Amino acid sequence: MSTLSDTRQVGRDEAREAMPWRQLLGGAIVVVVAVLGTLVPRFFSPASLASLIENGACAELHAQCRVNGPIRAHLFPYPAIEARDVAFVLPSLRMEIHAAEARAELRALPLIVGRISVNHLDLEKAEIDLVTPPGGMRLLASANDAGAALLESVAAADLAGNRLTRIGLDHSRLLIRAASGRTTLAFEGLSALFGLPQRGGEFFGDFEGLIDGELARLHIAGPSLPEVTRSEGSSIKVDATLGANWLNYRGRLVKAPDLVSAGTLEASLPSAHVLTRLHAVSWPAFLADLDFRLAGQAFITSRGANLENAEFTIGRSRFAGGISLRMAGDGRPSFSGTIAAPLIALAELPRLRPEEIVFPALGRLPDIDLRLSVRRMRLGATRLDEIAAGVILADRRLDMTLSQGLEGTAGAKLHIVAAPDPVGLTVKAQASSESFDFGTVLANFSPHPVLTGTASLNFTVEGRGGNLDALTHALSGKANLQLRKGIASLPDAGPDAAMGAENPLALSPLYGSRRFSDASFTGAVERGVWMVSDGWIGEGTSQIAVDGSVDVADQKIDVSLSGPGETHSDPPWRLRATGPWSKPTVSRLSSGAK
Repeated sequence: MSTLSDTRQVGRDEAREAMPWRQLLGGAIVVVVAVLGTLVPRFFSPASLASLIENGACAELHAQCRVNGPIRAHLFPYPAIEARDVAFVLPSLRMEIHAAEARAELRALPLIVGRISVNHLDLEKAEIDLVTPPGGMRLLASANDAGAALLESVAAADLAGNRLTRIGLDHSRLLIRAASGRTTLAFEGLSALFGLPQRGGEFFGDFEGLIDGELARLHIAGPSLPEVTRSEGSSIKVDATLGANWLNYRGRLVKAPDLVSAGTLEASLPSAHVLTRLHAVSWPAFLADLDFRLAGQAFITSRGANLENAEFTIGRSRFAGGISLRMAGDGRPSFSGTIAAPLIALAELPRLRPEEIVFPALGRLPDIDLRLSVRRMRLGATRLDEIAAGVILADRRLDMTLSQGLEGTAGAKLHIVAAPDPVGLTVKAQASSESFDFGTVLANFSPHPVLTGTASLNFTVEGRGGNLDALTHALSGKANLQLRKGIASLPDAGPDAAMGAENPLALSPLYGSRRFSDASFTGAVERGVWMVSDGWIGEGTSQIAVDGSVDVADQKIDVSLSGPGETHSDPPWRLRATGPWSKPTVSRLSSGAK
């Protein structure tokens, strides 16, 4: 009997060992949890789920939310809430979001205690409207330790374990508007994914969309929060493209004590039109589009950036030096630095009517404080050596100084001050030039220059206008021109003028060409016309008196020349030259004519 009982007991033990009790128990638990995960959300009404989002999930994100469409929740494969037609308002960021579909992945542990904690947020077909702060970029002008403060806030949220770690966008639209309403930047067809994983993960971001029909991409990798606080910092990589334009940055981000990123920056911008369009500034019609390339060491902080040992290529010209970028008090970018170039080569500028050259509004341009030195400049067939320039644009006031020639030698200097005016710009210009070829200058306006020689010019003028034509017609001031060792030449007087004279005079020795040792022309400038009141050519008893007007704005002259006869018995002669600079008409006048 005992033998039979033992045999039955052994059989039951073997049967129990043969059946997968642990696997069956685990499977049963999974089934029960799955059923509960599927059925439990059904006990919540859409109104309850909407309230859960509006008062729970959105409150955690410091946002105001409203769900206008269907909503559902599930616990598997992960806790999540999905809704349609959702509106988000983030007052602190001045941002409004209207998403056709929204999906929030929740953390499981906070749900056990009845708290909502969003881990991932995905938006589809979202319309994002972002208004920049009233201060605009001026906020960066006083952003002391702003980067460190941001890092500390993210680190604190990371320790609490209740922050967003990933945000995704798909088929969305981002509209960035200035508070003034003047500037708008739109990203169409935007798809993005960025996140900052917890517990030492590396930040990443990928953005892709269209800006004015051109494909834009941005990829960011790094930094890692724990590594930023170390002495060597954390690596960071940025790659951006816009059409054919691209930018690459490789560096390291370190907290010392504010965030500082040091690395190498390379950029290629084949079209300068893109940059000006993004800043709502029109590219000058008389300048050809230029490509821009940059490579150098970049140091970036929350206050701005410094480029050191940088090389710039603009068109066919190369520059080297350093530039600092900061933000002005009103939010506009501010550039300062010193650059040099061995050669600047530009194509011949097209001949435009003065009214086509419109002056920019200085208030919309960045602040600039630059020093430039150029060993040689070629503008078409014209060559200039040793050029130095200083440009200061601040408080909507332009102060520009140009000089040509080595220090201590004869050269040219030009100083221009411009400020905004109701009709455009108010311009004051002062110039002095020594030992330049006056005939070469006149050859730009006429194939047969009236005067040639080594010239010295001084003038001080001021005026106002919205374009070059209006400005030149408004210039007033004074001018002085002196020539040495030159030639004066005029075409013969017309036969009609000779017949119309009261007393036809013998041809003046001025006809054809006449050499002179000195010449001087002085007078006031009134509304773009130089009134020559004290002018002469030659020296001693053979001086030729000159008076009249030179219309700088319309490039016309009305000048009278008079002188004594060749001998004492010859009567004095008088000529008048009128018409365009390119081909004036010369007539003889009687000695008493005015």
